[in-house]
Amino acid sequence: MRPDASSLHTAVATAVSLLTTALARTASLLGTAARWLRRALRLTWRRGRSLAATSGSRTRRLLGGPVKRVVTGPVRTGLLGRRPDLSLLAVLVAPLLALGTAWWVGTSVGYAALEGWVRGTWNGTNPSLVVFLAVALLVGLGAVSAARNSGLLPTTLLVSAPVFGAAVTRYGTEVTYSWGTAVVSLPDAVGVATAVAFGFGVPIAVCSFLVGIAIRRVLAVFDYRSGPPSDPDRV
Repeated sequence: MRPDASSLHTAVATAVSLLTTALARTASLLGTAARWLRRALRLTWRRGRSLAATSGSRTRRLLGGPVKRVVTGPVRTGLLGRRPDLSLLAVLVAPLLALGTAWWVGTSVGYAALEGWVRGTWNGTNPSLVVFLAVALLVGLGAVSAARNSGLLPTTLLVSAPVFGAAVTRYGTEVTYSWGTAVVSLPDAVGVATAVAFGFGVPIAVCSFLVGIAIRRVLAVFDYRSGPPSDPDRV
C-alpha cells in the first residue's frame, strides 16, 4: 500500500505544480495582453481625437467658405426665392387659389365632369380644351413667379394649390369600388387631393420654373446689352 500512496502523492504534486505553472503563465499572458490593449486603445484614442480635430477644422473651413456661399447664395435663392416678400405672398395666395378653384369646380363644373375631362385628355380618347387651357394657365403662373422671384418652392406651392383645390371637390361624391359604392370622406378627399397635387402639380411647377428662369435669362441678356445690369443677385 505504501508504494501506491507514494505514487498518488507524487502524481497529485505534479498535477498541482503543472496547474500552478499554467495559471501563472495564463495570468502573465493576460497581463501582457491587457497592457498591450491599453496601449493600443490609448494610441487609437489619441489618433482618433487628432483626426477628429483636423477633420472638424477642415469641415468648418469648408462650410464657412465655398459651401456656405453656395448654400446661402444660389441654392437658397433657387429654392426660396430672391425676394422674401414675394415668397411670403405666394404662401398667402396659394390657399386662396385652392379655395377659389374648389368653389368654381364645385359650383359650376362638378367633380364628375372634371374627372371625365382629365381622364379623356390623359388617355387621348376625348381630349378637352379646358384641361389644356388650365395647364397653360398653371405654367404661365409658375413662369411669372419664377421670372420674378426664382423660388422653386413658392412656384410649386402656387401651381399645386389650384390642382389640390380641384381634386378636393371629390369630397362627398359617390365612388364605385369593386366591393360596392361609397361616399368619399374628408380625409380620403384630402389625401387623394394631396397625391394629385404632388403628382401633377410638381411636374408642371418644375416646367414652369424652367420656363420662367429661361425668360428671365433672355431678358437679362437684352438688359445687359442695353446697359449694365441693375440687379447683381441673379440665379
